[in-house]
Amino acid sequence: MGWYSIDAVDRAFSRTRKALFEPFDFWKWAKLALIIFFVGGAGSNFGGNYGGSGNNYQASPDEFEDIFPEIDPGQIAEVSGIIIAGIVLVLLLVLVFSYISSVMEFVFVESLVKNEVLFWAYSRKFLGKGFNLLLIRFGIGLVFLLLIGIAALPLVSKLLENTSDFSWPALVGGFIWLFAVITGLAILGSFINSFLNFAIPLSIYRETGILSAFGLAFGNFRKSWKELLVYWVVRFFLMIGITIFVVILSLILFLAFGLVFLIVDGVLYFLFSALVSGTMLWVLLIPFVLLELLVIFVAMLFLGVPFAVFIKYHMLSFLEAWYPESEIPMFNGFSSSEPEITGF
Repeated sequence: MGWYSIDAVDRAFSRTRKALFEPFDFWKWAKLALIIFFVGGAGSNFGGNYGGSGNNYQASPDEFEDIFPEIDPGQIAEVSGIIIAGIVLVLLLVLVFSYISSVMEFVFVESLVKNEVLFWAYSRKFLGKGFNLLLIRFGIGLVFLLLIGIAALPLVSKLLENTSDFSWPALVGGFIWLFAVITGLAILGSFINSFLNFAIPLSIYRETGILSAFGLAFGNFRKSWKELLVYWVVRFFLMIGITIFVVILSLILFLAFGLVFLIVDGVLYFLFSALVSGTMLWVLLIPFVLLELLVIFVAMLFLGVPFAVFIKYHMLSFLEAWYPESEIPMFNGFSSSEPEITGF
C-alpha cells in the first residue's frame, strides 16, 4: 500500500491536464488566474552616558522655535489627521482584500472540483463562509501577535534600560529567544493553515462551519497522523520543485518579452522623436511602457495557473483518500481507491 500523498501526485497531474487542456479554454484560464491572484492576491535609548562620563545635553524651547519657526499647533493637528486617515484607509483596504481572498479560496476549490469556473455565482455563494474564514484567521493572527509581543517584552525592557552597565550577552540572548519564538509560531501557523486548507472543502461538501470542519480534519489526524506527516514532507519538496521551475520559466518569459518590448520601444522612440521632443516624447512613450508592464504581469499570472491548479488538486486528491467521508464530488468521478495511469 502506497502513501496517499504520493499517489495523489499522479491524480493531481491527470486532473490538472483535464481541467486546463482538455480542451484549452482561454477565458477559463483568465478567470482562474484572477482567482489565484486574489487568493495569493509594521531605537534604543542609551541616555547620555558613554564610558561612565558625559554631558546630559537638553535642548531649550527657544532652540526648537529657531529650528521649526513656521510650525503651529493647527498645522500639526492637520498633518496628524492626514496621517491617521491614511493609516485607516490602508487598514480598510487590507481588510477588504483579505475578505476577497478568503472568499476566493472557496471559489477556487469549487471551480476545480466541478471543473467549471462560475466566478460571480460562486463568489455570492461563499460570501458567508469567506467572512467566517477571515474572522478565524484574523483571530489567529491577533493571538500570534500577542504571543510575539509577550516574548519581546524582556528584550524591549533591556533595550530601554538607561544604564552604563549594558549587557551584550543578555541582548543577544533576547534576540535569539525572540527569533526562536517567531520561528516556532511560523511552523505552528503553517500546520494550522494546512488544517484550514482541509477545512475549506470539508466545510463546503460536508455543509458545516469552518471550525467544525477544522475539528473533523484534526480528529482524522489523530487517527492517521503518519499519512499527514508524509503529506507535509511531500508538499515541501513539491513546493521547492515548483518554485524553482516557475522562477526559471519566469526568467525566460521576462527576457523574451523584454527583448521584444526593447525593440518596440526603440522603434517608437525614433518615430516619436522625429515628431516631438523633450517632455512630450516621454508623455507619448509612458503609456506604451505601462501597457508592456501590464502584458508581462498578465503573462506571469497565466504562467502560474497550471502550478497553482496542480498544487490545489494535490491537496484535494490527498484529502479524498485520507478522509473518505469528505464527500468531495470531483468532476471526473474517480474513486480515491481506484488506480489510474496518467501523464501530463
